[in-house]
Amino acid sequence: MPRVAKGHIEQLPSGSFRVSVYAGIDPLTRRAIRLKSTVKTEQQAQIELGRLLKEASKGRTPESGATVAKLMDEYAAVAEWDVSTRQTNEGFIRRTIKPALGPMKVRKVRGPILDKLYTELKRCGDLSCTGRPFTASSTTACGQKSASGRRVLSTPWWG
Repeated sequence: MPRVAKGHIEQLPSGSFRVSVYAGIDPLTRRAIRLKSTVKTEQQAQIELGRLLKEASKGRTPESGATVAKLMDEYAAVAEWDVSTRQTNEGFIRRTIKPALGPMKVRKVRGPILDKLYTELKRCGDLSCTGRPFTASSTTACGQKSASGRRVLSTPWWG
């Protein structure tokens, strides 16, 4: 159940009124988000309090069940990319991000998971790479080659 935004009005020494509304927790910094405004009269402060409360309760808190795939789809739909950038980014999202992180809930994605993903992408660039050769040569299915010419054994990036 979403929290109801709370706010208050305080009079400053100058005689103006400060309106402050709690709008949730910033997911990156873990600090409280407060919407603030200063007005001249108490009546303006009441109006501003109503406006800030409405703004805070408009859905500024992230959807708890949103997946990475849904987030990527929604972002790609509104991103202002040039044609070639859009093709490149949508291909990367389709081939790399969605298979790796797509079904995960956004709130569950943390640093260690991203670190493992980045490590695997730097190592090979192909998350489906098993390290097994596709021919009799020492080149693996994803084009990797070990220093000794032997096949490269890989573990899944998530495990």
